[in-house]
This record gives sequence, C-alpha cells and structure tokens, in this order.
Amino acid sequence: MKFADALKKATTLFDSDSFFERIKDEDPTMIKYLPLLQKINKSGFLTTQSQAGNRTKGISSHDGEPYELLERAFITGFMLEKDAVKFIKNMAVHTDKNAIYVPVCKEIPASLDIPLTIVRRKSDIRIETHMSTSLPKSTEASFRKMVHLNKSEKVVFIFCWDSKWCRSASDKNGLFTEVHSILKM
Repeated sequence: MKFADALKKATTLFDSDSFFERIKDEDPTMIKYLPLLQKINKSGFLTTQSQAGNRTKGISSHDGEPYELLERAFITGFMLEKDAVKFIKNMAVHTDKNAIYVPVCKEIPASLDIPLTIVRRKSDIRIETHMSTSLPKSTEASFRKMVHLNKSEKVVFIFCWDSKWCRSASDKNGLFTEVHSILKM
C-alpha cells in the first residue's frame, strides 16, 4: 500500500479497541502516550516502535533483590525521504534529541548498538533493549509488512531517541512532544 494509505490505516488503528487492548497487555505504561503517538502518525511519521522514557523500581521475583529499570524515550518508523531530510535537520537544530536515517544493510554486532533500556542492580548494569544504526534487510521487510507499506515510493526508516535517561516522552521537552512539534513545522 502507498505511504499515505498506510498512514491513514495506522492512525485509524489507534482508535480500535483491539489495538488498545494489545498495548495494555504489552506495556500498560504506553496507554497515556497513544493520543500523542497518533498525532505523530497523522503528521507523517509512520511509527513502528516506541518507548516512553520511564523509570521503574522494583524487587526481582527471581532473587528478591531491588532493581531499577531506566529507559530512554525512542521512536522508530518510516517517513517519506523528502520529509525526513527536513525532519532530521530540524530535530538537530531545534531540539536536544537525536534523529537519524537508518540505512538497510548487513547486520552489525549488537555490541555497537545504542542502549535504550538498562536494568541497574547494585553496581551491575545490564542492557535490556538497544537499537542498531543500521537495519538488516529482513528486519526492514518485517517492519514494512507490519505497517502494510510497499516499496513504490522513496520511504526511509528513521530512529529518534532522547539522550537523557528517564525523561517522559510527553513532557514539554519530551521526545514525542518535540517530534510532533517538528513534524508540524
């Protein structure tokens, strides 16, 4: 399907009960961000993944030890190349966030990825989630299939992240807020 049609389909998906239930099951903390993510999609960024920049403290069910989960807010997805050029430039000039084009190429070692979620236990830090600055062809194909996007237009994959840990994505200076603001420029 063409990019505009895929965007329209994605934005209507946000209004469905099944999508709401899926997000509630996967990550209930993301529910409050759905209206802003829908606006981002309506503004031309066809999102595939996102994380809100939360901080969670708890006690491990495995060993009873305390832990802290720290997130960087991030968002990935597709954008028309002509819009991505302006978007990446404006994110760099007008915000303190990072936005990059992610080329499709061979896989690179995960040890070179950007950490997005860490778990801290005493002095031990473990990376939970991370993002590569390149996209293997199979992953790109999977993302295109997920959002029903064909290859008939010049569409690129974009990765945005907040370099500050645990800054809520919907705050005044949060990633989702600033991404939406830049898309409207």
